Amino acid sequence: MSLSLVLRGAIRCNAANLVKSARISPLKSYSTLVANAQRKAVVQPLALAKIAAPIAREISVSAPRMASAGSSHTLLWTIERAVSAGLLAIIPAAFIAPSQVLDALLAISVVIHTHWGVEAMVVDYMRPSVVGNVLPKVAHIALIVISVATLGGLFYFIQNDVGLANGIKRFWAIKGKDAEKKA
Repeated sequence: MSLSLVLRGAIRCNAANLVKSARISPLKSYSTLVANAQRKAVVQPLALAKIAAPIAREISVSAPRMASAGSSHTLLWTIERAVSAGLLAIIPAAFIAPSQVLDALLAISVVIHTHWGVEAMVVDYMRPSVVGNVLPKVAHIALIVISVATLGGLFYFIQNDVGLANGIKRFWAIKGKDAEKKA
């Protein structure tokens, strides 16, 4: 009986269940007492870690993580998917009928889509537990600055030049010196 309780606790991989199951055992032999002492030695640091856990504060540097801390993350997830699906319609529309409105919509959609993608990488790979507390904040601030500067630059290009879609068309139309020699 006591062996089955110990095995159940081992299956659950929970040290607390192992200690509880050893205490329930009706036969208290020397090996059981030694096993209990060993388990307590293993469980004791875990108990100290639980006490120290409230001292360490979880740092949330991502807007989606901060939003999900107080509410459901599904709304932001839905918006991200809607922007991604909307890009499938905005990109061809901006090239078929170029205008400042479609160029602005394309610029906003591409920048926010890219921002969310890079932000996911920053959150995944710049964890405070791995790289420290400062580097994730710096990376996130740099991402925000780059995203705002990119959007501002695209708006400037749309307003004061040929526009985003026409600019891309002109860039694609550039032929290199090798192509001119062959023609």
